[in-house]
Amino acid sequence: MIRLVNLLKEITEGKQVGDLYHYTTFESGLKILQSNQLKSGEVDDSTKTKPIFAISFTRDKRFHNNHNVGFDVSSFGQRPQLRFTVDGNKLSNKYKIQPYAQIGGSGRFEKEREEFEAEERAVSNKPFTISILTYIKSVDILVEYKKPHKKDLSGEYDFDEEYDYRIFAPIRAEIIKFAQDKNIPINLIVNKNGDSWPDKAKDTLIQKILNWVKGK
Repeated sequence: MIRLVNLLKEITEGKQVGDLYHYTTFESGLKILQSNQLKSGEVDDSTKTKPIFAISFTRDKRFHNNHNVGFDVSSFGQRPQLRFTVDGNKLSNKYKIQPYAQIGGSGRFEKEREEFEAEERAVSNKPFTISILTYIKSVDILVEYKKPHKKDLSGEYDFDEEYDYRIFAPIRAEIIKFAQDKNIPINLIVNKNGDSWPDKAKDTLIQKILNWVKGK
């Protein structure tokens, strides 16, 4: 009877996760979408006797304000450009979801500190891959790269703005086109609270972004 109660408890609790967010860069995000593969990695608290492979999520839709991603590419990381909103309830029916708190340089468990990072991790004792398209609820674009208009005193565009627009705007358009083709909702995030453009304005902006794909 106790085993049955515990089993029913696990089943019930497995459906109470709610929305989870996975943050990434445009380049990595496009690869994840096109391959339909979100791959696990071995984490810091893994050991030889107790290996832990995980994929990190968070409940914090404002995570991108204070954290970087892409540390596998650069030791400094990179500003999050893309967010996948994932159905945590559905995900928990197949994968073990485990809370995890990463404590920053203070070495203290203090949630109010900026370096504090609370996660929900899909975990296993061996490498695994999530078919992300099965669980994704929306693709959320976090960064708006505008075509540079202002020139400096030398008559040139700001180098950083021009570089970012030339490199990232086409990838952003590819991501949006992919999401449209797969009927995945798209959000354009415009403020630090993680809120998106109203639908009417969003449609116009998305069309302008897709002009990259159409070569206009």
